[in-house]
Amino acid sequence: MRRAKSLKPLVGARPSIVIESCRVSAERHEPFSESDGSDGIVLIAVVDKSGRGGVRKVKEAFEEVERRYAEEGLRLRSPVSAEIVSMPIMGASKSLSDRHTLFVSVRAVQSGTLDGLVAHEMGHMLRTETRHASHDPDVYGKMGREVRIPRAAEGAFSGAFNHIQDIYADDLAFLVFASDGGDRAYRFFAGWIDGNAEMRGQDRWQNVGLAVTNGFALGNLVRHRLIRADDPLWDRARAFDRNAGFSAVDAFAEFFANLPNDPSVETFLIQVRTLAGLMTKAAES
Repeated sequence: MRRAKSLKPLVGARPSIVIESCRVSAERHEPFSESDGSDGIVLIAVVDKSGRGGVRKVKEAFEEVERRYAEEGLRLRSPVSAEIVSMPIMGASKSLSDRHTLFVSVRAVQSGTLDGLVAHEMGHMLRTETRHASHDPDVYGKMGREVRIPRAAEGAFSGAFNHIQDIYADDLAFLVFASDGGDRAYRFFAGWIDGNAEMRGQDRWQNVGLAVTNGFALGNLVRHRLIRADDPLWDRARAFDRNAGFSAVDAFAEFFANLPNDPSVETFLIQVRTLAGLMTKAAES
């Protein structure tokens, strides 16, 4: 095993770092009433950096999701700015101490899943504001000292940690889509698993990272009672493992399905170490 490296550089940033490699055109604004947040308006601006339009669509989706969260007693305290950008993933978010930025891909604007994306990213923002252990920068520092991984595992574990955060964001997002989001969620995560089968390569840790993603998809569906034990999606995920030369997806799925809802910092760190151990076991098998 190569020298272990501190986890600290791997956490604290969500997938919004992808933005740095995206080309953006001149900013375009479609008119709507902007705010500085002092009047209680959460969404203070939507900027189209892609040149493809969609500002009103993003604004309407955000306000509808915000309304649904409010019905659950959940409200953001800090203002949000949204940017429509060209990026390889559906979307991302970045949270600072006094504001949030929502990044929405052109593909998301054009899809039928924009509201689901907004609900998911708003879940991250809410978790950050409440300093949930999975979204607390102070916890990241403890992780850097207490969780160690092989250097070769950095990319895979960074993605795996993001999936832990995703579980807790989705626990909130599923609240607002409890009545109509199940089928969409199943199709969305099934697409991940089927797509990962085409991405399998020769790099052991890359394959382990993809297996973790499969386990996250299945575990999230189990957590919200959206998949049966005999669903064929399990067989497709297990086939990925067999072709990659290990058997780990069931353990990963169980891990994500059973993450405690509101763990203490100590309990959360135990969970992170558990995931690191499961990944190392798969890579070395």
